Amino acid sequence: MSKEQEQQILDYYSTTDKYICSKTHSNAHQTVFTKESDKFQWLVLEQKSQCEVEVRQTDSHGTITARDNYEMTRNLIKCVGVERLCEGTNIQIPFNVDEINLIYQFGEQGKAETCASLSAILPQIKDSDTRQIVSDTLKKLNSLSEETCEELTATTKRRKLTERDHSIRTRLAKAKEQAKQPTVVEEKQRRTHSKGKGDMAL
Repeated sequence: MSKEQEQQILDYYSTTDKYICSKTHSNAHQTVFTKESDKFQWLVLEQKSQCEVEVRQTDSHGTITARDNYEMTRNLIKCVGVERLCEGTNIQIPFNVDEINLIYQFGEQGKAETCASLSAILPQIKDSDTRQIVSDTLKKLNSLSEETCEELTATTKRRKLTERDHSIRTRLAKAKEQAKQPTVVEEKQRRTHSKGKGDMAL
């Protein structure tokens, strides 16, 4: 994991109370970030393999409240797993891709607002599978603490916006590259023109 990739992941979880790299707790396999105001709040980036990273976040008591998994291919960082601590238990609740997309689209500033936003669309959904996804998402969000729910929503939005911007930049760069290359018709015309010039020279 490069420093640039590390910083990108760190930015997903950054709030007004910034994380600071702890050289004391970091080692070759993991980078640990702490908060200046609270030494128990850690953000750990652990390299599981060459292209896999697990991110763990702890609260002021040192309890793991978030566990996310990322895959890295070339310069792309993709989140492949999201878990958050169920309030009052030691159980981590997994969120699938559809549920995360809903949180991105309908997530609000607070837990109550996000749940209200999702509840409002339920009566309008005719497809039973989609209704089940929204219902499951609501159930999971309601089982989180206010703080964890807010963190999940904020992290999801930051990550999705970064992924969208990266996708747009990639598509623009690809389009720009394609614009430079001659089309098949242009290439044929160029070859015919060159051949014609050669014949005239003879």
